[in-house]
Amino acid sequence: MNFKEIEDYWIETAKDTFDSAIKLYEQGKYVHSLFFLHLAIEKMIKAVYVNRNKEEAPYGHSLQVLISKIKDAVPGNEQLKFFTEVTTFNIAARYNDYKRSFYKTCDESFALNYLDKGKEIMQWLQFLLI
Repeated sequence: MNFKEIEDYWIETAKDTFDSAIKLYEQGKYVHSLFFLHLAIEKMIKAVYVNRNKEEAPYGHSLQVLISKIKDAVPGNEQLKFFTEVTTFNIAARYNDYKRSFYKTCDESFALNYLDKGKEIMQWLQFLLI
């Protein structure tokens, strides 16, 4: 695969994963929805990474670390805060001790707030691909 094909793969799977996050939200599966939100943003960041750096995307799940490795991508403080918070959803949805407390916090309005912000982040990342 060339770098354009790799980038396209990340973009396609990011959009599909974000769509899954929305569908999970609509089914009332808020924790799982935010886990998929994290995955979608991670994939889109990796698409931008491949686009800008012309190399394979790095391994890892920390959104703030991944975005810091992209040439000319300068997220604002609110975006960095969002990346840090959403990265915790990756852990909270996977490990039982975190899951219990996260289930209590993650209600419909909490999830919707993050999905709305996530949509804005996805659009910003897509803009970086232009």
